[in-house]
Amino acid sequence: MDWRLTLKKNESFLEILYNSFSSGGKVNLLLDEGGISRAEGFIKSIHTDVPDPYIEFENEARINLKTIIAVNGIFLPEYDEC
Repeated sequence: MDWRLTLKKNESFLEILYNSFSSGGKVNLLLDEGGISRAEGFIKSIHTDVPDPYIEFENEARINLKTIIAVNGIFLPEYDEC
């Protein structure tokens, strides 16, 4: 059985996302939107002050924060085993 790097208790992906946004780094995401999908890009903005917080990529794609299960290889604890 394989194990994955996961967030610690009470952590969220926001710190990783803000760091990538600040540094201009590319993010690689895994999403669960009724099925697992991938997204990657450079973050244009982060919107946490709205009812459904999201990030927006430079290509105008919007990703709801609730759908993110992994950022740059770090997973939610629920997804720690393959």
